[in-house]
Order: sequence, then C-alpha cells, then structure tokens
Amino acid sequence: MVGGTYTGPEKLVFAIDLGTTMSAVAFAHLLNGQETRVRLVTRWPGQEEFAGDCKVPSVVGYDPNGRAVQFGAQAVENAECLENIQLVRWFKLHLHPDTMKAANNLTPPPLPDGVTLKTVYVDLLTYLFTHARDYVDSTSLDIGGQGTLWSRLGTKFELCLAIPNGWDEVQQQFLREAVVTAGIFPADHDVDRLKFVSEAEAAVHFAIVYANIGTWLRVGNTLVVCDAGGSTVDSTVYKCTSTSPLQLEEVTSSECVQAGGAFLDWEAERVLRRRLEGSRYGHPEIVDIMVREFERKTKRKFDGSPEESFIQFGLPSDSDPLCGIRMGRIKFSSDEVKAIFQPPIDAIANSIDDLLTRAGHVDAFLLVGGFGDSAYLSNTFKERLAHHGINKVNIDEPTKKAAAEGAITWCAKQHVVARAARATFGIQVSRPFVPGQHVRKQSHVSADGQRMVAGVFSPLVLKNQVIQHDLSVVSPFVQTYNERPKSLSQFEIDLMSSDSATPGTLCQTKNGILMPGMRRVCTLRADLSGMLGHIQVHRPKGKPPFWRFEFGVEMYFGQTSLCAAVVWKENGQVRKGRVAVIPNSII
Repeated sequence: MVGGTYTGPEKLVFAIDLGTTMSAVAFAHLLNGQETRVRLVTRWPGQEEFAGDCKVPSVVGYDPNGRAVQFGAQAVENAECLENIQLVRWFKLHLHPDTMKAANNLTPPPLPDGVTLKTVYVDLLTYLFTHARDYVDSTSLDIGGQGTLWSRLGTKFELCLAIPNGWDEVQQQFLREAVVTAGIFPADHDVDRLKFVSEAEAAVHFAIVYANIGTWLRVGNTLVVCDAGGSTVDSTVYKCTSTSPLQLEEVTSSECVQAGGAFLDWEAERVLRRRLEGSRYGHPEIVDIMVREFERKTKRKFDGSPEESFIQFGLPSDSDPLCGIRMGRIKFSSDEVKAIFQPPIDAIANSIDDLLTRAGHVDAFLLVGGFGDSAYLSNTFKERLAHHGINKVNIDEPTKKAAAEGAITWCAKQHVVARAARATFGIQVSRPFVPGQHVRKQSHVSADGQRMVAGVFSPLVLKNQVIQHDLSVVSPFVQTYNERPKSLSQFEIDLMSSDSATPGTLCQTKNGILMPGMRRVCTLRADLSGMLGHIQVHRPKGKPPFWRFEFGVEMYFGQTSLCAAVVWKENGQVRKGRVAVIPNSII
C-alpha cells in the first residue's frame, strides 16, 4: 500500500492489530520526502501453504505448566495431535471494559489455571513482534555497506497498536506494560515510541489510500467509517474540514459494540449443538470442526441468496438425514444462515442508528474489517443505508488488514485533527458551602477559613464535545496551609468520567459510593517540590495567617491517548512539569 508523502526524520514503524480471532503486523520505512510504502508481514509458521496471507490466528497453546508452546496456525492445526495442550482463544474479550462486557450475555472463555491475561498478551506480542522483526531483517538489503534496515533502526523503531474505540487509558496502560514485559521496549523507553490509535481512525486512514476518499470528499461532507472486526464493531462519523491538506474531524462520540464476526461463530456453534443433540455427530470435537469450516467458508461466502449452504466436516460415509447430514456435509437453508447473522446485524444496526441520530446528515458509509468483508453484511447495510439516502462506498481491496495498514499511514501523517469525547470527563473538587444546597455535616473549613464541600464533580469536557487535537484544558488548583510547609509532596487527583452528557453535581454518595454511571479513569500524579519557593503568605485582618499557592493541571482530551502536565507561573513565566497518568488496574 502506498500512502502520501512523508515529511520528517527517517523512521522504522511497526503497527500491530491484535484482534480477537486474527492478528496482523504492518511496517514501513519512512523517509523524508518519499511516499509511505506500507508492507505487511506475510510469512507465519504453519501458514506456508497460504504464503502471502497477512493474518495469523490470535491463538496460544499452553502446556500444563502454563508455558506457551504453540502459536497461531500451528496451535490450531496441532491442537488435536498434542496431548495436554490447552488453546487460548478470544482472550481479548477479557480486556474489554465492564460496560462492554455487560452489553452481551456472553462469558469469555476461561484462561488456563496459572495463566493470567497479561501472560497471554505478553506471549502473543512476543511471538508477533519476533517474527515481524525477522521478516523485516530478512527482506531488507544492506545497500552501500550501511547495514540492513533493522541493524540501523532496530534500537529506535516506533510501534503503534490499533485498539477498539471503547478502550481508554486503563487498557492502554495494560498494553504498555505487556509491551515492556515482552521485551519489545525497555522499561525506560521514550513514551513517544509507543502509540495507540482507534481501529476506526486507523480504518479511515486506510480508506484515504484504498477508497481514495480524498478525491471526492468536499469541505462539509460527512463520512461514517465502520470497522467490523472479530469482537467489536467500531463506528465513527467524520466531517471534512479541509481538502488541501485533507483534514477530518469527528462529529460526535464514536460507537463500539460487541457484535463482531466471532459472535457468528458462537451462534453457529449454539445452533449446531442444539441440532446435533443426541446424534453421534454432536461430539464436541466434531462440532468444533464444523464451526471452523463455517468460519472459514460459509460465513465469508454467504450473500443472502436462497441457495442452501453446506459445511464439509467428514467422510462420504457420514450420514444422518434427521440432522441434515449427507456424505460428510451438514446442510443449512438460507434462512437458517440468515438467522445466525441476525443478532450481530441487529446490534450493529442499533449502534449505527444511534450514531446517525447524533450526527444528523451523513453523505457516505464505509464498511471495513474482517467481518466487514462479509457479502451478506455488506448487502444488508447497503439496503438499510439507501433508505437514509446514504451512499455506501466500496473498496476493491480486501479490508481485513485495514487496522494494521491504516495505523502505519496514521503514524506517517494524521488527517484527523479533532475528536469527540466518548464520555464526560472531570475531577472531584471542593466548592464553597451553599446552605440549602449542601449538607453541613459533609462540609469542612479550609485553612483560609472558608466552609467547603468536597466530592463535587467539576466537568472538564462533555460527552460528544468535539476537541481539537492540540487544544488543552487547564484545571486550576489552590493549595492552602495553616503554616508554611517545609516541603511539598506529590499532588494527586482522580480523573473521573460519566456516561452522561449532563452528569449530576456529585461524584459519590455520602457513603463514598460512586454515583451511577460515574467511574475513576485514572490518577494524575505530579511532583510539586519545585514550587516550594513560590508559596505566598496571606495575612487577613483579624484572622490567622495562611500560606497559599496556585497551579494548574493541563490535559489534552483531543488526542488518542490522554496527555497531561502541571503548569504554574514563575517570575511571570509559565512553567510546565510532568504529570504521570496512572490508570486503574484491569484486575
């Protein structure tokens, strides 16, 4: 894939799309003034007969000691031959936020005893990156004695991870730790070397190249990008604000629903187990073979036509007319296959309808991703969108690798300049006590003599608010002391979020329980020791003196990862210091 012209220092960039069912790795050697050429890793162990396939199964096989011994296609193919090997699939579902998990009555498959979610991610990331690194090293030439691409840039490469729209700082921190544990980056690596991009934003950068949307988009046009993957379907509405250079802004908060292609496999398995109950073909291993064939062929080829579908699983001698089995094939009518598709399609449709309601007028719709390549899904949405007067844009190139390739293009040149907040973000603060509005028992008197109420929610950005990527929000703070402090310790504040665009005034109840829809996103921690010399004494008439200083916490909500800094004035000059973003733990 060839993107636009890159401007900047020479770089080696990798992008990993670690999906629920399949993963892919892309890379590019970026040179100033040259076109961005994105390449995919297309050689994976166990997939030799499918040379050129960029997708590898997101599967890890563990022995009884909890040691990873098989990966990808090899793990899938050898599972039945190796004793005591337990395959781990669909583990990405364990990392989804609780709000996403609660939306489906589906429990992710349990992990083997003694194997943590972090272990699985570390093992698969190690596998993916090791083979990607070897692929780069073996396919690059040493020109002019300068060394291969890896030998020259292998100590300063950058990595971009494509993640679902619904993930935030909690999942990003989990992945940061996994990348370090996997040995991809050292613990003290430059934070700018590891980047995150939403799957939908990666997809729109993929579309800029493959759908050539820059040739027909006009200022004011709006475009929905729907990335239908293995577990999540991520949808975002973009508005074109400039064509030269091409710039896009999110119109409203993006959608993320658990309705990916893996849910078809689970529904097919449920249907098969119910039909084959009591039959000798209802054995779990036979059903697993049928499900794999459904995933490999039926799911991909079905287009809604009335013809029957057949799943090949056995020998010509295998027959059971009552179960629809003849000559080693089980038969499904077109309506039966449609019924398997229906639950995910309904969930996606509801998500898209919510998005269109908030966005208003939309000109075009782009469907990408592994599940997005489904002919039936594509045809269904083409019909639905036609009723709204929305044109469905087609891409000739298979889009199953859109997230990985698009992430590289995003690293080279970012076309999205503003993003919409997926939630209302704010902090807990103390506010002056107001009789009749606040409970006196819950108030306190500060060092400057004011009666205050703590735990008040102070919004910084509202849900669906569109924020420029370079626009910051500064939250002011005041620290007061009864006597001059000898030292200043770390300052900490919790960043809170609410699912509502109009949240209440309090973060928690009087018993310390968070209000419905409210959660702690992360803790912002800053070292204030450098401000000790700038504390000012105040001597109010008739009252004891107190010491006070002011500072602010600056936050950027319009970027793909939360960035923050502490700011203060020193001799009339604005100073900035580092703020550590410490997300809540996954488990």
